[in-house]
Amino acid sequence: MTSYQNVIKADVVYGFDKISTFQRKSMIENEIPFVSRNGQMYLPFMGVLFEKCAKGEDIVKEHFAPGSQVLFLLFLYENDSYTKLEAAKRLQVLPMTISRASKQLLEKGLIEEKKQGTEIVMTASVKDRRELYSKAEKYLINPVQSFLYLPNGRVDRGTPASGEFSLSQRSDMGYPKYVEYALYKDSQFFNGLTSVDSDLIYETDIVRIQKWKYDPLLFSCNGQIDPVSLICTFADAGDERIHKCLEQVKEEIWSWQII
Repeated sequence: MTSYQNVIKADVVYGFDKISTFQRKSMIENEIPFVSRNGQMYLPFMGVLFEKCAKGEDIVKEHFAPGSQVLFLLFLYENDSYTKLEAAKRLQVLPMTISRASKQLLEKGLIEEKKQGTEIVMTASVKDRRELYSKAEKYLINPVQSFLYLPNGRVDRGTPASGEFSLSQRSDMGYPKYVEYALYKDSQFFNGLTSVDSDLIYETDIVRIQKWKYDPLLFSCNGQIDPVSLICTFADAGDERIHKCLEQVKEEIWSWQII
C-alpha cells in the first residue's frame, strides 16, 4: 500500500466484492482503507460506513421476490427470450427492476443471459412449459398482501376475478361466500377506502378485494387471473376440496394465452 501511495501520490483503497467480519476487523486494525460491495467501507481520510456484513458466499433467497415472479410468468406464458429493455416495457417497470429480477432467476437456473451488442438477452433455460413450471414451483409466492371487505363493492369492469370466486368458475368448486377480485396494492381504487368487518351482517352483499404484490392485470385473461397466480393464492389452504379443484386449474397453465 505504501509503494502504491508513493508512486501515485494519492490515497490507496482496496476494493472487494464481499468482505467477512474477520477480514473487516483485520484491515481496520492494520489501518488499511477498503470499500466492499456488501455495504462495508473504511476510509479514515473521508469517513466510515458499516452496514450489515454479508457472508463470503452468495446467499440465494428461497422464494421469489414479487418482481422475480412476474418476470418468470412472462417467460412461462409468453416468449422464451427477451432483452431486458423488452421485458421492462412489457411489464411496465424500470430496467433496474428487471435486472434485480433476472439475477434471482439466474441463481435458480430458470434463465440464461447472453450479451448481444449493447443488449442483454434473457432466455428461459427450458422451453417446455411443464418443465419450466416444475423447476420454479417451489419458489413461487402468494401474491396476496391483504384483503379488503366492501359492502356492495364495485370494481372496474376489467378487474379480474380471484380466490374461490375465480376457482368456482374454472373447476368443480361450488359458489363461494364472497365475490372476490384482485387489484394491485398501489391502485388508486384503494384511496380513501376502509374495510368493513366481514363477520357483521349487512343489507348488501360483501365483496372481497385482494391487494396484490404485483399487478394481476399483467397476465389476466377473460376476466380471470392467470392460473399460476390463482394456485399461489391458496398456498396456505388446508381444504382438500380446494386442492382437487386446483389440479383442474393447473391444466390451464400449459395453454394460457394473454389476449
